Amino acid sequence: MDDPKSLSRGAVERVLARAAQLQSGAGDSTRPDALSENQLIEIGTEVGLSPEHLRQAMAEERAHGERAPEPGGLMETLVGRRYITAERTVPGDPEAVLATLDRWMQNEEWLRVKRQRRDHMVWEPRNDFLGGLRRAFGGRKHSLHVATDVGATVVAVDAARSVVALTADLEAAQRAFVGQATSGLVVGAALSGALVVMGFMMAFAVAPVALIGLGSAYGARRAMERSIGRAQIALEQVLDKLERRTVDIRPPSLLQMIDSALPRLR
Repeated sequence: MDDPKSLSRGAVERVLARAAQLQSGAGDSTRPDALSENQLIEIGTEVGLSPEHLRQAMAEERAHGERAPEPGGLMETLVGRRYITAERTVPGDPEAVLATLDRWMQNEEWLRVKRQRRDHMVWEPRNDFLGGLRRAFGGRKHSLHVATDVGATVVAVDAARSVVALTADLEAAQRAFVGQATSGLVVGAALSGALVVMGFMMAFAVAPVALIGLGSAYGARRAMERSIGRAQIALEQVLDKLERRTVDIRPPSLLQMIDSALPRLR
């Protein structure tokens, strides 16, 4: 027979959350609001949670500190979501994993470092002359080049594993496709206006704005969906490689050797 005083896992989580809320509201100064990792592990083990899973959950929560904003807004309604995310637990310490990611993003996706912290890096597309040549003649798709930037946060789970959280911001692609749809609508409206001036029946006059405008909007939406899909696959693929330790950086190409010989502009 179950102990009538026992609580389910969900109830335990709610009790802990409620207790923290009550302590904060009561202004209890005897203990800090924030709990250390060891304190969380101690509390968790007392209610039957394993230290391994607790460390994993804490690492994921820290990685989510760079979490993309929640979706929403007119832009996403029109052409699709702006942020693409992927997360995985991979072997290796954060420093080594982030260094491997950096090499991959720069050498394989032809991005460059935009910002860097100890556990977080952000890359942006290279839009210089060599970047254009690489995309035109590099022999492979650079699916992340449509992103405004790509960010990675890497947090240690234990001595042998790390959580990697990747986010690609597709704002630039989103705006480009909205511009495409808007251009189609403007052209359609101009043609419809011309037909009205020429005396065509209203049923015929509104056809251009309806057909061209809706067609442009549909085409922009489909193009954005393809960009989202390719970017999502690209993020998942690099995590697959990190998980299997199969990130192989190809030998430097002629463009990379030329690029490495050029002075860096800061």
